[in-house]
Amino acid sequence: MSSQSHSYYEWQVSTLMLAYDVVDPIPRDADKQIAGRQQKVEEEIHAMAMKLIPQTYRDNPQMEFPPAITMLLTKATIARASEILGMNVV
Repeated sequence: MSSQSHSYYEWQVSTLMLAYDVVDPIPRDADKQIAGRQQKVEEEIHAMAMKLIPQTYRDNPQMEFPPAITMLLTKATIARASEILGMNVV
């Protein structure tokens, strides 16, 4: 994973973690709960990626995504965060 891809992935994780924290806060010292939530979020992002990223790119992880795929992933991440928060997004 390139550093740019890694940064984008971290943004996705942070975005969904923050959305979940708004509706269901976890104390800062609840390490097991935080780790469990992070694992759930990472699995959610993986499922999202498998749904949106064309097979060609999944088969060759060295290929950089075109902007259109990144835009789809961004929209899906923001839509999911909005859904978690109970907001309607069109």
